[in-house]
This record gives sequence, structure tokens and C-alpha cells, in this order.
Amino acid sequence: MINRRKFLKTSLSSLALLSLPKISLAQNNYDVVVIGAGASGLAATSYLMAAGKSVLCIEAMSRKGGRCYTDNSIFGVPYDMGAHWLHQYSNNQIAKFGKKHKDKFNIYKDKEPLMIYDGKKKIMGLKVGSLYSKVEKKQWKKDGIPSKDEPFMNQIPEKWKKNKWFHSIHQLLGPCQPAVDFDDYTLNDSHTNGKHSGEGDGYVKEGYGTLLAYYRRDVPVKLKTVVNEIKWGGKGVQIDTNQGTISAKSCVVTASVAVLNAGKIKFSPALPLEKYEAFDGIRLGTYNHITLQLKDDFYKEYKVKNDTYFINRIENTINGSPAGSCATLKISGTNISYFDVGGKFAQHLEAEGKDASIDFVLNRLRSTFGSKIDKYFIKAHVTAWGKNPFTLGSYSSAKPGKSHLRNKLRVPVANKLFFAGEATTGVYATCHGADLSGERAASQLIRLTGI
Repeated sequence: MINRRKFLKTSLSSLALLSLPKISLAQNNYDVVVIGAGASGLAATSYLMAAGKSVLCIEAMSRKGGRCYTDNSIFGVPYDMGAHWLHQYSNNQIAKFGKKHKDKFNIYKDKEPLMIYDGKKKIMGLKVGSLYSKVEKKQWKKDGIPSKDEPFMNQIPEKWKKNKWFHSIHQLLGPCQPAVDFDDYTLNDSHTNGKHSGEGDGYVKEGYGTLLAYYRRDVPVKLKTVVNEIKWGGKGVQIDTNQGTISAKSCVVTASVAVLNAGKIKFSPALPLEKYEAFDGIRLGTYNHITLQLKDDFYKEYKVKNDTYFINRIENTINGSPAGSCATLKISGTNISYFDVGGKFAQHLEAEGKDASIDFVLNRLRSTFGSKIDKYFIKAHVTAWGKNPFTLGSYSSAKPGKSHLRNKLRVPVANKLFFAGEATTGVYATCHGADLSGERAASQLIRLTGI
């Protein structure tokens, strides 16, 4: 458990996510309007402000952060409801910022402790590790991008699929990474994501959302402002919202590709066809936390270290998707644990509802630890990013055969509409990648428009 000083500090930092700046739409003659106050929208706004531009950032939700948000009220400890890992830790610019503020944040590298069970039997996991290494090696070939942009499942030898640990490995390297199953996943997309200069993962004890909020604490945002239509056919752009119409010279769009593909924001006139093809081809996968708060006695009895990866063998699939979870126990030394689900199985649980999700995890734990797990259970919470009308999913993953369309996402339209977000960056599916994309779009806007 975190101490009182750190808890109070975390709570105060989280207020930045909930504050509603008093921003008036009356000015209505901005240089730029930024749509979305997730990591990319906040980065774009910050960059434009620093360049002396008049900019308005608007957000449909009642808070900043987008898919990176820390809640402190549900469990009484920092709980990241979206982004959690500081990916590409060694060169993650947000992690570096946190390290410079040691008085506020405890940033540390993931030590990757493991706990593996086959049924009720705890094992060393050599056989698990052997198959994992084989699949991972095929997933991250060193000889460049594979020639076939096809489902990864097609490239896995049949004998591997017959291994009793295959469903677990599939879960770890598929649904719990790109948020889609192997039959919906293309290696071309993984190689794009693999081109980076940072290594490893890290954590921030106070929560990634809290860190992001402090990182962009000086960026004002107009919340609860839902965009219905963007008119860009005449001079400048006019943005119709539930709060009125906003006029500007140009616009940065950071809404998720799922929201754009669903037509939640209308563009008048219609965008070039290749944009809509990209919105459809680079869809969002599904990845959710089923988070359990367990009594400290559970962690003590089973000698669970902080941030332990817990694997219990998956025996079944639903619609070809492993019916299991990727668990991280005792997050940052607290008494909460994430049991994460992804892919089609996560979609199945979303449809079933939160109670079904909680029951699923508890039953899985009973199959390993017996019914005594019930005496350790305090409460649970389930995210449902696919049902969030302002995201409609978790993070991007290209459909097989469509990975080339990522390049189309970031192409501006008429030097008026610029696009950012985690789906538009080479380090997609990451918060720091979204941050980089916001700065890239803002820099591109200034260069091409001369504003």
C-alpha cells in the first residue's frame, strides 16, 4: 500500500484531469482547434501554444487524458483504467519527464517476476518459455518485414498449435499485446511497431494517467464539447459541436480511428476515399482490465512479488480467441491486480457485462487456488473501452493486408485538417507514441500552413 503522503500527492495530481477550464467559444477566430485531449491532443496543443498560436483544445469527455487515466477513488490506490506500462522505457520521453520529478513520481523498470501454474500445480515454466520463445522469434524476425501481409496464425506450424500451452502463448503475444487474435494480426504491423530506440517496460507508482496529467498540466481544455461535424470546404474550418460552432484556420483531429470510422464526426465535404479506407483498415483492438482488489494475506501466502506476471494455463477458446487473461499481480506494491483480456474474447466478455467478467476471473483463480480465494476477495472493477462512445476500442491494430494504410492516416487534407493519435505513429498502441504524434502534427501544420 502507498503511504499517506504519496496518496495525497497522487490525489492532488489527479485533479488536473477533472478540472474544467473556463474557456469561452466566443472568440471563434482561432488559428487552430485541436479535437481531443488525450496524449496526442494535449501534445499538439502544448506545441502550438509554445509557438505563439491561438489554439483551442476541445474534449468530448468530462476529463483530460483520453485512454490514459488514473482513478484513485475506486480502490483507494492509483488505478490506471487505460494505459499502464511505460513502453520502450529506456527512451520514453514521458518516463524521462517523470524521473526528473522524483519528488512527485516513483518511476521504475519492470523486473518481470513470473508465477506460472498448470492447473493447481506451480511450475518452473521451461516448456512454456520454450514455445513462447519460438513464437516470439517468428513474430520478430530479424530479416526485415515479411513479404506476406497475412494473418499471423497462418505462419504458425500446426505442431505448435497442438502444444498444451499454445492458447496461453497466443494470449500473451496476441490479445494481450496488439489487442487482437493471431488470425486478425499481421506481422507487417508488428515490424512497424518494432522500429524504435527504446527497450523494456516500466511503471509509475502514482499511475500513468497521473503522470500524463502533470506532464501536460498547463494545457487548458474545453471539456464536454462533442464534435458533430467539421466543415472544411470554404475558408478555414467550422466545427459544429454541442456547445456551438467554432471557427479556425485549421484543425488537428486526434479522435480514435474507430470513432472516425463509425462516422461519429461528419466531414463536409467528404474526405478523400483513402482516408475512409485507412479508418476501416487500421481499426481498434479490444483490451480491458478486470481488476481485483485482494487482501494482503493472499499476496503474503503465495509470496507474490510486486508486479508479478501470473500465468495459469488456458485450455479453451471462444471464437478462436483464448479464454483466459494476462495477469499482473500486486501492482506497484498495492493490493490490486490486473487480469487483462483482449481480442474477440474481450469483446465477448464486454457483451456479457461486468459481472460475467468478474465471475470469469474468480472462477479461473478458484481453478488454481481453490475456493479459499473467495476469502481474499474485496471488490473488483471492469473497463469496457469498446463500449465507450468516445473511443470505441482500446488501441490500433491493422487488419491483415491493410498495414500500409497507416501511412495514409497521418496525411493532411487541404492543409486544413491534420491527423494525430497513437494510430498515426510508428510506435502505435502507446501513450508516448501518441504524444509524439501530437507534436509531429503540430509541427507539420505550422510548416505547411505558415500560420
